[in-house]
Amino acid sequence: MDKTGDEEASPREVLLSIMYYTTCSSLALISNKLALYHMPVPGYLFCLQIGVTVLFIRIGSNLQKIYADPITLDNVKVFIPYICSFVLSLYSNGKALSVSNVETVIVFRACSPILVCFLDYFFLGRELPSIRSLCALMGVVIGAFGYVQSDSEFAMNGISAYTWVMLNLAGIVFEMTYGKRLISNITFEAPVWGATLYTNALAFWPMLILALTTGESSKLANVEVNAVGITWVLLSCITGVGISWSGWNCRNKVSATRYTLLGVVCKFISVLINVTIWSKHASSSGMLMLSVCLVCSAAYKQAPLRSETSRKWCNMNSNMETEVNWEETEAMIEVSPLGRKMEDNEML
Repeated sequence: MDKTGDEEASPREVLLSIMYYTTCSSLALISNKLALYHMPVPGYLFCLQIGVTVLFIRIGSNLQKIYADPITLDNVKVFIPYICSFVLSLYSNGKALSVSNVETVIVFRACSPILVCFLDYFFLGRELPSIRSLCALMGVVIGAFGYVQSDSEFAMNGISAYTWVMLNLAGIVFEMTYGKRLISNITFEAPVWGATLYTNALAFWPMLILALTTGESSKLANVEVNAVGITWVLLSCITGVGISWSGWNCRNKVSATRYTLLGVVCKFISVLINVTIWSKHASSSGMLMLSVCLVCSAAYKQAPLRSETSRKWCNMNSNMETEVNWEETEAMIEVSPLGRKMEDNEML
């Protein structure tokens, strides 16, 4: 049975989860980029990856190698907000990779941790970042801004060239925050595989609708995929299974901000691979700013959880549940000086 809550994970479990996630994440961006080069229909490609992941879980369950909690209506309702943000971030990421370079996608994602850290405070019961961590997050923003200024595509086409990456940023910020809250509070017997199954099974139909409504069907009819293209598509499906499981596994053991930053830092490996195999990459000054951005991300230190009292207050504000336990309230009043004074007055 999987553990829930990052406070329950041992250092070894955290380290292994980070290793799994960084490996899959580093390979996923490149495999998706090359798969989209040969099959430029992101909606259909992601439908294929999602379908392969669900099939993998089903086969593993039938062989009793994997256990994933069955799909129920009550749990589906809880997952709906996450699925909406997941589909938005996944599809916009594919579109961004189709119209931009890998470094642009990475840098815009590097801006997400500074947004997530405040949501971590307001909704997930963590402290605000320390001075060191805040400087690291600000360094990420400065590095990202410097990269955008040195990028020739931005200079030529303006902000419209970055529509998809900005949508991707918005989707990621919500996804990282809500996803952490979901995995921390969920009652699954196997939270990681259960969340992986729910995410992919529920995301298939919205992703298919996006593919059908954005004109990808006509493009798909004209796609000519050779042996190399099929290889990259298959590899992207394999990394899709890996990133789905390792993402939830890592999110289960670290804070939302640290998980978001980890997704940024591990992309540095993707940049090194991209520079060697892809002709469309950033300039020297852009790569320098990208390095500043990623180094500052690595300097971030995870904020600790707040006290139990403040966490309960945080959960009360974010749950939209304002039920009052009147018995406890009356008991508190009775033992308080004010309560005793009121009781004395009644006796008089």
